[in-house]
Amino acid sequence: MPAHCRVRQKLLEDNVTPVHTRLRTNTLYCLFALLLLVLSGQAPGSLALPAIVEAGDNSISLGAPAVRDWAKFRVLNGSIPVSVNGVKGSFAFTADTIVDFSKRRVVLNNLEPGKSNGLNFGQEQLVRDRLAGNRVELELDHLISALPDSFEIPQQASAGPQLNFSPPRIVVSNRPMRLLLIDGPPASVPIPATKIEFVVNTDWDVFHDKTSGTWYILDDGHWITNNFLSSGDWRRTAELPRDFLTLQVSSEWPQVAAAMPPVKSADKPVPFTISYEPTELVVIDGEARLEAIGGSGLQYVANTESDLFIYGDRYYYLASGRWFYTKSLDRQWFAVKKLPAVFSEIPEKHPRSRVLAAVPGTRAAHHAMIEAAIPRTATVAIGAASELEIPYVGEPSFVAIQGTSLRRAENTPFQVIQHNNFFYLCHEAAWYSSSHPQGPWEPAREVPEAIYTIPATDPAYNVTFVKLHSFDDSSGRAAYVSTSGYYSAYYTGNSIVYGTGWYYPGYYHGSAYWRYPHTYGRYGWHGGYYGAWG
Repeated sequence: MPAHCRVRQKLLEDNVTPVHTRLRTNTLYCLFALLLLVLSGQAPGSLALPAIVEAGDNSISLGAPAVRDWAKFRVLNGSIPVSVNGVKGSFAFTADTIVDFSKRRVVLNNLEPGKSNGLNFGQEQLVRDRLAGNRVELELDHLISALPDSFEIPQQASAGPQLNFSPPRIVVSNRPMRLLLIDGPPASVPIPATKIEFVVNTDWDVFHDKTSGTWYILDDGHWITNNFLSSGDWRRTAELPRDFLTLQVSSEWPQVAAAMPPVKSADKPVPFTISYEPTELVVIDGEARLEAIGGSGLQYVANTESDLFIYGDRYYYLASGRWFYTKSLDRQWFAVKKLPAVFSEIPEKHPRSRVLAAVPGTRAAHHAMIEAAIPRTATVAIGAASELEIPYVGEPSFVAIQGTSLRRAENTPFQVIQHNNFFYLCHEAAWYSSSHPQGPWEPAREVPEAIYTIPATDPAYNVTFVKLHSFDDSSGRAAYVSTSGYYSAYYTGNSIVYGTGWYYPGYYHGSAYWRYPHTYGRYGWHGGYYGAWG
């Protein structure tokens, strides 16, 4: 399943099955267990810096590296602070690097210790022996922050001119509120053998009883009801139409079965606002409580989880790396063209220091741009591609990509693009080609230049950040390089923003539905956000 979209289905008809499901591991637990093994000397082949290791009766402490250069994000040069039985020194080193973004770790391969300082010959040899042949790792965040201020980010193309910086709908509430996003006008699908409809283009469980015209929503294991699909007047209920019993015994509706028989909760449901367009919800706990940041006049709203500030006579709000402003919270919002310099003075230990990554010119913004520029390499076996199966809802259907001669498959959640009489599939940051839209597929030996003209207004824009690196028939492997744009993080020239800012209507046919990444409203999805950067 491509990382940029989510498939949702509740009925058996028009079934679309993902090729595979990703499993996530508890990275923190794994790293903690690894550190325990290193400390006990039970994992001689792995070193996670910083680390303390034993060599006979000797205790060796290896610190986090100081970095001099990271040439093309491949070769790292620096020094490792060491301590041998309390004697402090350091080792210069050179190493090849492999970045594991999923664990936010960097593997140092072929680490070559250089000149040492502060150690005698015996102590130096102890450290060399301990480093020799080991897998050495360190945190990606440490490596980026350890880069010198003079580190130049490799030139990368700015996506800024193509991105949309117009504000979304921004709703501000001074009482508890939730956001129910529906991806465009509600698409109600009838459920066979019942008189119930299901709204397929939302992550909430929204049902409509055609007999009575009543609406029902499954809300955290309880049922709420209303005569209209509107933002207000929802109430708890323990009475459902008999047709819900059909859903209870169906394997397609496990969440309904888990909420049956219905139990009426004593508390009132938290209100929600319903939106058919990308929306940001700002919830303030009562009237805005302003707290000053230093003496510059900048204040932040302390009683909200949102990044909401006030400076002068304007409110400033940060969403997906973009800044918006208004003079009153109940009025129209506008895009900020130039953020006041006072934002760069927010202390790094301030509760809202996280916004510094979106303040041009700050160290945090520089680090965000460095990470976005790090290339990712996907290597695939040439013969393994034939196992890829691309599902379609019905026969493959293609639509024109505006401003290009290309066509994009619309009835599959996979990114299949037609160029002349050939088809190209971008899957997990690698390119495949075929003479048929359903395959068989093989790693692409070349990618048409026309693909890199896909505009940001098209949901396939992110594939323009994946390119062929090498194709080696002798080894039977092909390599493709991607940058952050494939994962919906875009370089604007002085900062990183998330999402293109354009709205891509989801696709639904019958009971099959999937949506494309939303720039805004990520936290309004009841079941969680599943997106490129989410």
